[in-house]
Amino acid sequence: MAVEHWFDFICPYCYIGQDRTKILRSHGITVVEHGLQIHPEIGPGGVVVGQRVGPQYEHLAAEAAAAGLPLNWTDRIGYSRPALTAFEWLNENDPVVAGRFAESVFAAYFADGQDIEAAELLAKLAADAGGDLTGVTSEPLDRSEALARSSGVNSTPTWIAHGQKVSGLRPRAWFEQWATLVGQSQESK
Repeated sequence: MAVEHWFDFICPYCYIGQDRTKILRSHGITVVEHGLQIHPEIGPGGVVVGQRVGPQYEHLAAEAAAAGLPLNWTDRIGYSRPALTAFEWLNENDPVVAGRFAESVFAAYFADGQDIEAAELLAKLAADAGGDLTGVTSEPLDRSEALARSSGVNSTPTWIAHGQKVSGLRPRAWFEQWATLVGQSQESK
């Protein structure tokens, strides 16, 4: 049995959640990644949000630093559907390539402040990851989002294992403990 994980590229908790997924994998747990556009109201061009300050953003910065992930806020929340569409297209054919692509999209957005809506950027990141977006369609993302709805997933990041749904960013130590429990549960099956 695998852990199912839903994420969105514009979600800072998902960006840091990459670290939590690595914890699960370091325990030998298979994690199946799924894209989910968590803010469908944000359309092409994204939205301007201004400066990001306050305790929530300080916490995110500290968590990103602890995970070794650079975090540079821009004044805009991007439109993630094109990147999620590309991810799911790649994921359907080769999850390893899709994983490399996802890491590079997260880095482009949160570390480098790039526009992850740009087709040229996505094509380059896909090629760099070993994939090709020729003929990309939205059907794989539509299926991923339908699976999210049928699984009761309505926020990101969300991980599901053995009927337990974990939403939001939990501390690293919590994920270490959960990984041990999930791993033991998998061994007993």
